[in-house]
Amino acid sequence: MGRGMTLHEMAALMRRHLLGVAIALVISIGAGYYVMNTAPMYSESATLVFIAKNAPVGARSNAGFIAPLVSTEVMTAQTLMNPPAESQVRAAGGAASFQVVPLNQYSEQYPYYAEPGATLTATSQRPADVRRTFTVVLRLIGQRLAAMQKGVPPRSRIQESVVGDTGPVIQPNSPTRVLAGLALLTVVAVFSTANFLDRLARCRAYGQEVAGRHRRLAVE
Repeated sequence: MGRGMTLHEMAALMRRHLLGVAIALVISIGAGYYVMNTAPMYSESATLVFIAKNAPVGARSNAGFIAPLVSTEVMTAQTLMNPPAESQVRAAGGAASFQVVPLNQYSEQYPYYAEPGATLTATSQRPADVRRTFTVVLRLIGQRLAAMQKGVPPRSRIQESVVGDTGPVIQPNSPTRVLAGLALLTVVAVFSTANFLDRLARCRAYGQEVAGRHRRLAVE
């Protein structure tokens, strides 16, 4: 195992390649400035549980009763995640990005609730846009469900129930943690750059020495 470098040797290595070290530092400072001046992202999410008003006793364990709810859940999500639906959301003032993801697309048993469900998430740098988009999508889901069940008696219709609405919350990747990681990467990048340039200089010097020897032997 080779001997590790001392602090004095590391400092000498940095001094020999100040230009490369300076470039690495400038790039890191620019990245840090970008992180600090980028607005944080906010998101709001909830589970939409699809239920039937006239569900008989024991229906939650009946696959034949649950299957239509799963189909309704998946169909609702599919009708919302397409360009026409997105245009409707934008026209109604929903400026944030959003997703409606079925939780039961490949299973008839939702692991946390007996009824099928989907996750609705809205994301933006502005909390107001997040809340507005979330509300607009919820309203659109209600309209789509009503249209899909036209002619069905109200007491027999499938409805959506909002569970676990988080409200607009800042996403966990805070600038402080990102900067801490960037600082660590900067140290590694600076040292790696200086070490690479040092090795390159030694290889170049060795190549010149070998070429000089060949020239001298050719002359002799």
